[in-house]
Amino acid sequence: MVIKIADDGSFVDEPRNEHLNRTSIRFERQAKRRRIRNTLMLVGVVALMGAVAATIVMVLTMNSGGLSAPKLVGMKFTDAKKQVESLGLFVQIDSMQDSSGNCSKLKVELQDPKAGTSMEKDDTIMVRLKGLHESPEFTGRTSNNSALATSPDAGSDAPGATETQPAAPAQQQPASTGVVICLDPGHSGHDGNEIDSATGLNVGDNGGCTGELQNMWDLAQKTKSALEQAGFTVRLTKDSAGAYASLRTRADIGNACSAVVRLHYDDTGYTGVMRPPANGARCPSSDPSRVTVVDGGVASASDELARAIAPGLGLSVKDDTGGSSQGNSTPAGHPTALIGSVLSTVPVVCIENNMSKVKDSPSGQEEVAREIAAGVTAYFHSR
Repeated sequence: MVIKIADDGSFVDEPRNEHLNRTSIRFERQAKRRRIRNTLMLVGVVALMGAVAATIVMVLTMNSGGLSAPKLVGMKFTDAKKQVESLGLFVQIDSMQDSSGNCSKLKVELQDPKAGTSMEKDDTIMVRLKGLHESPEFTGRTSNNSALATSPDAGSDAPGATETQPAAPAQQQPASTGVVICLDPGHSGHDGNEIDSATGLNVGDNGGCTGELQNMWDLAQKTKSALEQAGFTVRLTKDSAGAYASLRTRADIGNACSAVVRLHYDDTGYTGVMRPPANGARCPSSDPSRVTVVDGGVASASDELARAIAPGLGLSVKDDTGGSSQGNSTPAGHPTALIGSVLSTVPVVCIENNMSKVKDSPSGQEEVAREIAAGVTAYFHSR
């Protein structure tokens, strides 16, 4: 028996078992509180260790400059482009697709490299857009609404001819159908070196002269229109004025076409071994003394193309591979404009326009565009 004091001060006997039961319950409650406290402490320690580990991984990743390709599939191209560029990367539409039109609302259906792939700053992600047609040079098709589909003999009474949209004059027709011209608007919105693994050349690009990016983009749009009116299919090497595409990428796009016209202007002239006039229609030369030899047939055809275009623009014809055996190598500060022509496997001309005519001058650009289209037409008529 256990003696217990009652509320009124009297002594009562309490069975020992009941006392033991209460003591046991009290101990069990204390043990349960200790277990809960220990569990909470363990969870807190684990969470703290996880946070520390995550911080260490993030710091190590940031310090190593590690980047991974974001998931672009399913996104509109304009949104994908913004996301990629926010990470310090670049995006390029598959060169097998015709990206000369407005692609901003088309969705990405494939990307290379895949999402999650490790990348370095300034790397490029290639995307393929859903609904974007293959380039005519890969399919062998020409545009149904091209001036090539208009009969040279069609008069004003011909079906579809209107007073405001007359049939294209016969003399504007190219010598052959399916001719694809690549227009390469001068420079890109990016500064930096990028070494081409195949040749060792620096294929990185820069922003060009003051205003050159936008003015050459505007000139390209006018030239594209003039060439299409003359019956040519036209491809551009980029999809906006400030878009980046290396000179290797541009050359690859151009080499899938019939000829390449590269648009530039220069406000400083050249220095060092290169001292020709700043303005000219320039073509590559096949010279074994140079680091990279341009194919003799390409050099000859490029010279013909340059001579067909230059007179209408009042420009001279110059060599576009440099002034010495190091003219197309890759030292720091090397003129990147030259590399775009050196890598060409089709006729190419690099036009250094008169800046006073094309800079911030829509009318001057229209005139130059017409002359370029006339020169290109004359070149293909002669072949």
